[in-house]
Amino acid sequence: MKNVEKSIQEAKETCADDPVSGECVAAWDEVEELSAAASHARDKKKAGGSDPLEEYCSDNPETDECRTYDN
Repeated sequence: MKNVEKSIQEAKETCADDPVSGECVAAWDEVEELSAAASHARDKKKAGGSDPLEEYCSDNPETDECRTYDN
């Protein structure tokens, strides 16, 4: 996955000659998308990234709440 800093540098280089070109707009759109994805990944990591029940069941698989049944 491309990192945000590298994408910003590429966008600056792309926009150096023609800052209103389609390539320039697309390059900055890519920066925005990568930045948003990185932000969402950080938020998910801060939140623990998993369901509290899943965490409980990984620690206590024998409990009634965590039983799974095959049909």
